Amino acid sequence: MDHNIIENVSHLKNDDFYNFVNGLVGQQLVDNLCFQSITSTQSLIRNPNVFEIFNMNCSEPDFLTIRERSCFQLDNGKYIVKVGLLNNLNYLLDFLKQQQQNLNVKNDSIEKYPGLSYEFINKHPLLKTLIDWYLLIDEDDRICDDKHRLIKEFINAIIYNLTKPSNHFRYSDNIKDFALSLYILGGKLTYEFVRLNLPGSLPNLTMLHSLISNSNLKISEAEFRFDELQNKLKNLNIQYAFGSEDMTSVIKKIKYDSITNTFVGFPTPLAHGIPIKEY
Repeated sequence: MDHNIIENVSHLKNDDFYNFVNGLVGQQLVDNLCFQSITSTQSLIRNPNVFEIFNMNCSEPDFLTIRERSCFQLDNGKYIVKVGLLNNLNYLLDFLKQQQQNLNVKNDSIEKYPGLSYEFINKHPLLKTLIDWYLLIDEDDRICDDKHRLIKEFINAIIYNLTKPSNHFRYSDNIKDFALSLYILGGKLTYEFVRLNLPGSLPNLTMLHSLISNSNLKISEAEFRFDELQNKLKNLNIQYAFGSEDMTSVIKKIKYDSITNTFVGFPTPLAHGIPIKEY
């Protein structure tokens, strides 16, 4: 079938429309459309129930002839359309609707990105997929749905950062929170493996350490944050939790911590069994 006809199928009329239908599904359906003066693609899309008239009372010879060719008459006097003809109509309607959707995507793309041609978008599968996905989200009214928020921010961050020098990379608060969680749960090697294989997706370690130092996550010797732990468990609606230490190392030398202004490494005295902070 002519590619130009397929591209312009939404605008076909009269003989061009009938020739197209004949080439796609056969002459019998053309006869039904012609009998009802359905002369264009848009007319058919707006009135898809072509066979409803066959259960009407009409004595016109042309009507009786086309009904006899298109239907079976049941014992109760009702008529049912032949399966093959019905399938042809459904196939035609599905084809036309798909072409209409493709045309809408093309028009939306041209309208939103006048500098990009439809051929250019089709040439790059990633770009086409992104446009289709965002259009789907808009149609389903899920633009603010939480389950899509993080992945959208990742996509935006990666694409934005790939067009900028590394010292101009930008990340949303949600991505920063995700980066902290990944670093804490997965460790440095896991974090770097993900970051280096997805350029622009996650902050580098320097920025990450800065986030940690500015977020009151600094661990101080002999400091127990029972109040913060209680608030965290309350927010998560957890009544019981288990804690364990996965690694205990011997401190080889005394170190000075400039943030807490203390020396780390001295044996810490106890008060009622609890180490004294910043002794």
